[in-house]
Amino acid sequence: MRDVVTSFYSSVLRKLIADGEIGLSDSVLIVCAGPLDERVVKELGFEDYTLTNLDQDAANRMQDAENLTYEDGSFDVVMVHAGLHHCYSPHRALLEMYRVARKCVVAFESRDSLLIRCAVKLGMTLDYELDSVIDGRGGVAETGTPNFVYRWTERDIVKTISSYDPNRVPSTQFFYDLRLPIQRLTRSGKPALLAIARLVEPASRIFAALLPRQCNEFAFAIKKTGATHPWI
Repeated sequence: MRDVVTSFYSSVLRKLIADGEIGLSDSVLIVCAGPLDERVVKELGFEDYTLTNLDQDAANRMQDAENLTYEDGSFDVVMVHAGLHHCYSPHRALLEMYRVARKCVVAFESRDSLLIRCAVKLGMTLDYELDSVIDGRGGVAETGTPNFVYRWTERDIVKTISSYDPNRVPSTQFFYDLRLPIQRLTRSGKPALLAIARLVEPASRIFAALLPRQCNEFAFAIKKTGATHPWI
């Protein structure tokens, strides 16, 4: 069975590499990083990467994603995988990533949609990651407080970057995939919801192709090589 988490992560990066948006020799900073990130970048063949996290045991350098100590444009590419929603301000963390990137920002987060909001009401997913907290850590900013899961839309991203960098026309690319919460439902003790999820899982690829913006897996690349506004 395919590892749906690393599959989407790797496939998006492979496409960006194939399109020439990022390169294996680029200097890469990964914020809110952990073993999964290291495994993916190693498997893809990145040569120069730095893993950072508030948890010193999870990465090789301690950095607060909302207050990075690096100078502007310190890295070619800055990435995050499922980490922005652990920040007090996901938008601030995204803008810090944008600030220290020279070429491109790549982020993997959940997308806000009607389907996701329905899934929350049905108990198939949560607005607060209660199960992320272990031994008083793992919540918002690595505290013992469960974090709210901020889910993005394409418009959120464009508005955020446009406000921060009014000189440049935002250049963004979006990617989608669907991952059913089979493991969460298995632990939840809700056999009816688990049965429904297993029933629809074989058709999930078709659903993702037909209604990509209703998918829960969402990634976006923000390129800093876009055109400037005509009045600049």
